[in-house]
Amino acid sequence: MQQALKWLFASFLSLTTVVQAMAVDGLSVEQYQQIKQPGLDKPQHEHSDIAPLLALHQQNALFRFSQLGLSAQGTPVWQIDIGTGPIKVLAWSQMHGDEPTATAALMDLLNFVSAPEQKNWRDNWLNKVTLRLIPMVNPDGAAANSRFNSMGIDINRDAKALQSPEGQLLMQAAKAFKPAFGLNLHDQNRFYAAGDSNKQTTISLLAPAFNEAKDIDASRKKAMQLIGDMADLMAEQLPGYLGKYDDTFSWRSFGDTFSGMGISTVLIESGGYPGDDNRQVARRLNAQLLVLSIESIASGAYLQQTLEGYRAIPFNRDGGIKDVLIDNIGIAINGHDAIVDVALEFDLVGAKQARVRDIGDLSIYGSYHRFDATGLRYQAPKAYTLTKALTLDKTKYLALLREGYSHFSGDASLLTNNTDWPVVLNPKGLSDTSPQRFRHATFLLANNEGVQLALLNGQLLDLRNGLILYPLGT
Repeated sequence: MQQALKWLFASFLSLTTVVQAMAVDGLSVEQYQQIKQPGLDKPQHEHSDIAPLLALHQQNALFRFSQLGLSAQGTPVWQIDIGTGPIKVLAWSQMHGDEPTATAALMDLLNFVSAPEQKNWRDNWLNKVTLRLIPMVNPDGAAANSRFNSMGIDINRDAKALQSPEGQLLMQAAKAFKPAFGLNLHDQNRFYAAGDSNKQTTISLLAPAFNEAKDIDASRKKAMQLIGDMADLMAEQLPGYLGKYDDTFSWRSFGDTFSGMGISTVLIESGGYPGDDNRQVARRLNAQLLVLSIESIASGAYLQQTLEGYRAIPFNRDGGIKDVLIDNIGIAINGHDAIVDVALEFDLVGAKQARVRDIGDLSIYGSYHRFDATGLRYQAPKAYTLTKALTLDKTKYLALLREGYSHFSGDASLLTNNTDWPVVLNPKGLSDTSPQRFRHATFLLANNEGVQLALLNGQLLDLRNGLILYPLGT
């Protein structure tokens, strides 16, 4: 009996040691706010935004910098090695130049790793893991705010042909480094919903397939198990906003190719969140997921995950989210009356133009902004022709809107806008008797007392109180 108790006590101590070794502390929201790199809360990041940060971190002995090579236009692409452990982890960002969220998160990660108060945290993994970071694989695309590199090549479809200098560099880094894990960091469009919900997919995860059959080998299983840890973190930090990216095998893509090379690859896609134009919520979550990954890989905690956690993540629902939904608008066509919902979509990069995206029963969709127009009917847009100089103050502008004028035509130089409200000048593609898909999102909403709201390039101005109900794109 005494011998049995000794054995049980020894087993308990052993189990306790294992559990302690497997513990994952993570990066708290409070800690993140302390290490978040200033100056990167914006929609586009270029090499010039991170170059001075990299130069500063290059002075830190924790980080081993080396120039991986040059982009097609001659901009340096850097790799940063951290730690000396046998388990190698490769993470890379912005291979699509217009997907900057994770690059900012990598700058945050460098701040966290180098923070003096994180010495004990670093000591837990620096001799277990070697982390290699490649921030901004596509600096030329970043400068042009383009998905493609300066040669017009989608780097993430160049894993087999390797015709882009940047794709060659990424493959070179992977073959030389021989990572056990790969973290492939991207942005996805803001219109994905998490499964059947009406919530945005703020983070989307995937263990890419390595063949058409989507087989699960030992390497891909580890990626799925690591994603199980990530899903647990998301359930804690932002429940309901996690999706799974399309797992169709993509032969030309780096994630699928690396998966086929035996690298346990995890795709992390940053998406939208309400009131968060520049994806700062997804940026924070990226930083937290990166810290979690380091800890879980170093300790082996991910090995405790079954595949059920991965399988339970709902797939992205493409188009499940709209920028704006205006519900219950009255329309009339040739004597046929209807109550419809209207979805709007913003062009946030180019002409900053909003358009009507969908019409009908849109009750199944989520949105960044929603307005109930019950009791209001569609009123067609009407132009105020500029024949002489016109200065708009709020009183004058409201008067014109109440008269049914939604936009201005003619010489734009004649118009001076002294309000902070949007003004629509010489628009193309307006709807007429009813809202039409893919037409300019400018029209009026009225009732028997007259015009109550004006939709001006996708922004709703409430004439009753002079308030814009939401700024463009928020």
